[in-house]
Amino acid sequence: MTKLKLNYEPQPKQAQAHSCPANEILYGGAAGPGKSHYLRMEAFIWCCRIPGLQVYLFRRTFPELEKNHILPSLEQFPKGVAQYKDQKRRWEFNNGAMLHFCHVQFEKDVFNYQGAEIHILLIDELTTFTEFIYLYLFGRNRCALDIPEKYRHKIPSTVCASNPGGVGHQFVKQRWVDFAEPFKLKRATEAEGGMVRCYIPGLLEDNPILQLRDPGYIHKLNALPEPFRTAYMKGDWEIFLGQAFNFNKYDHVIPPMEIPENAEIYMTYDWGYGAPFSILWFWVDADGRLYLFDEWYGCEEAETKNGIRLPDSDIAIQLKMKEQHPAFFARGRDIIRYTGHDSFSKKPDYKGGGQGKSTAEIFTEHDIHLIKADPNRLLKIRQFRERLKTPVNSKNEPTGDMPMLLVYDTCHHFIRTIPTLQTNIKKIEDINDKHPVEDHCYDSVTQICMARPLAITLPATKSAMTDKRIDNLKRGIRTVEDEYTIHAKQEEIETEKDLYANIYGQDPEYVDWEEGDLVSTMH
Repeated sequence: MTKLKLNYEPQPKQAQAHSCPANEILYGGAAGPGKSHYLRMEAFIWCCRIPGLQVYLFRRTFPELEKNHILPSLEQFPKGVAQYKDQKRRWEFNNGAMLHFCHVQFEKDVFNYQGAEIHILLIDELTTFTEFIYLYLFGRNRCALDIPEKYRHKIPSTVCASNPGGVGHQFVKQRWVDFAEPFKLKRATEAEGGMVRCYIPGLLEDNPILQLRDPGYIHKLNALPEPFRTAYMKGDWEIFLGQAFNFNKYDHVIPPMEIPENAEIYMTYDWGYGAPFSILWFWVDADGRLYLFDEWYGCEEAETKNGIRLPDSDIAIQLKMKEQHPAFFARGRDIIRYTGHDSFSKKPDYKGGGQGKSTAEIFTEHDIHLIKADPNRLLKIRQFRERLKTPVNSKNEPTGDMPMLLVYDTCHHFIRTIPTLQTNIKKIEDINDKHPVEDHCYDSVTQICMARPLAITLPATKSAMTDKRIDNLKRGIRTVEDEYTIHAKQEEIETEKDLYANIYGQDPEYVDWEEGDLVSTMH
């Protein structure tokens, strides 16, 4: 066996990722830990190890692919081991292995790889990809090669790198970050591929070479406004670019507590069948603060985006049973219930034809009475944001007071889904619901926000400079500029007097001047 000297010394976190025994890995989080370099060298090392191996490295667009991987590989890969074929955008190794550089700018582009046998799938900046693209490529991750015994646990494998944020943030967070603790190996269910997953968080300080060669990079990150600074510096998956709501576990999540005896109890219901439904229960304190104390999220256990497809009558029956259970905080209390307009729409009668009963009518038969909630999309997002605000003083410093919405830490699906919602870039005052998102808890909580609205605090507006100047002049306050203007005007008047007197052959000191008349002639 020929020994190859590779000019690559991985940083500790990169080395940990290279040696990780999992075969579905996410590496990254913060900016600057050397994610792209790690992926590129991971591809090179495996191609050298196994003859005939097919490795595919993806970025979302070709310019990103060329800048971040193709051009650096031409400088970094040793000569004589492989040849780069520019037309085919791939490295062909002497042992028959190949490293393919690929991109999927549009979802339809995945079908270009319909027949591909991808032994190792590498994806850089995974959150820029949609879940559909990832799952389709993941489905091509297979291997019919005779892999040496010591490598069979790793082939086929999928290795990804990414920062928080982007269109794929939610599924990436759910698939790795929420799935297991960092560095912990955990096998996914067969329905999700059955591979061993591992999340390896990386920070800027894990890459001392970058800090040495570009010591100013950390200052550029620190100069970013929030939440961008925290997302890029700490790799916090609770905070990311494009996040719709500033909801976090630190400010809004509390341990369960007993409900005061006289507190009003509310329930909200976002209907769902093929998609999950969301039922939330709240109580309200004397200050009007909402406490979310329980939830029922109608989703499949393995795939939270899929509903459990319960008919309305079954939901009503199970709802009554839940509220009568001894563990229910508000057992035996009167409950005010809100729901969306779709719960009042007639459903098709599949047995007899025509129009069947609405969800509200079926619930009424089970002594559950629903109120139609206000559906205004513009106002409900404002009300929800107002509820999430952390109180600050005039200097924009936290006062230590609690927000007007608090959530018991037992409401896992609410805590999981609200931070993943993203702003609609085309309509900034709305959330992005054009790609598969779990917005059911959001649609449910905004019903109570609209039922108990808060006075929205508008930011103070600055007066125009002309308004300030007029106000000062009315109060007799003169600036240096005002004094200069008055002095210049007086000199102009004296000049006009001299000119007038010279024209009419009179000495200026004997002319009977009316200053008001003179000023009027100047205009």
